[in-house]
Amino acid sequence: MDNQGTKIKIAVLMGGRSPEYEISLISGREVVKNLDKSKYEVLPIVISRTGKGWQLISKEKIDLVFIAMHGPYGEDGTLQGMLDFLNLPYTGSKVLASALAMDKLLFRRVLKSENIPVPRFVVVKKGEPGGRVFKDLGDPPYFIKPHNQGSSIGTSIVESKEDLDEALGLAFRYSETALVDEYIKGTEVTCGVLGNKKPEPLPLVEIIPRKSRFFDYQSKYLKGGAREIAPARISKRLTRRIKEIALVVYRLIGCRGFSRVDFILRKAKEPLVLEINTIPGLTPMSLLPKAAGAAGISYSQLLDKIIKYALE
Repeated sequence: MDNQGTKIKIAVLMGGRSPEYEISLISGREVVKNLDKSKYEVLPIVISRTGKGWQLISKEKIDLVFIAMHGPYGEDGTLQGMLDFLNLPYTGSKVLASALAMDKLLFRRVLKSENIPVPRFVVVKKGEPGGRVFKDLGDPPYFIKPHNQGSSIGTSIVESKEDLDEALGLAFRYSETALVDEYIKGTEVTCGVLGNKKPEPLPLVEIIPRKSRFFDYQSKYLKGGAREIAPARISKRLTRRIKEIALVVYRLIGCRGFSRVDFILRKAKEPLVLEINTIPGLTPMSLLPKAAGAAGISYSQLLDKIIKYALE
C-alpha cells in the first residue's frame, strides 16, 4: 500500500506473440492468484497471439505493470521499451538488459569478453552450410538451440552428423540464427537472483530431467517431467562459486528486480554459464518460486519483493 493506504493498481500482462504463449498464461494466472488482494488491485490483461489487448493499458489508471510474458515481444526489450515510452513502471529488467539476455549469441559474447566460462559453440545462420560445426567442435553430440527463444523451444541434441541438418531446421523455425554448443554431460543447476543495487542470490536448484536427456519443454512443464532439488547437492565451496558468478552475470547484463542464471557443471566441478532469464517462469512448476521457497520466501512474498524492486 502507498502512504494514503490505497491499493496499488497492478496490470498483469500475459500471453503475447510468442511460442511461449501458453506458458505465459500459466505464469500470469499464477501471479494473479497469488498477489495479495489486501495490497493490490489486480487487472489481468491477456495479449492475444496477434498482439491485441494493449488498449486496456491506456484505458486504465495503472500504477505498475507486472510482466508475465516470456520470449520474443515480452522478454526481449520490445515491451519494456513501449512501457518506458508510456512512462509506466514495470517489473523486471529494462530494455538493454532484456535484449542482451534474450539474444543468446550477444549474451555469450559479452560473457566471453569478461572471461566468464561458457560452453564452446558455433554460430550457424539460416541458409549457411553446417559443415564447419564438425571442424570447430569435432564429432557429435552437440546441443542446438535458436538464439532468441526460451523454454527450450526449438532445441535438440544431435547424436550423429546425419542428424545435424534436421536439428538446425528445427531451430530455424524459430530464429534466423542457431547456436551449436558442445554437448556437456553434467549436472544442471540454476541460481535465482533478487534485487537492484544490492542483488542477493537464492539457494541453488539442481535439475534432474525425467522426460528427456536435458531440461526440455516437457521436462519443464509436464508434471513429473523433472526432479528439482533445492538446495542443490553440491559442495559449499562450489555453491559459493556459482552464486558469485551468477551475481557477476546479473550485474554485467544490468538486470533489475529478478532473474535466473542457468549453469551446467563440467565434470561435476567446473560451472559453465548457459543463459540468463530476465523473466523466469512463474508457473507452479517453475524454478524461481522453488528457489525462493527454499529460502523461506512464499510465492506471495516473492511477488511482493519483485513489485518492491520495480517501484524503487
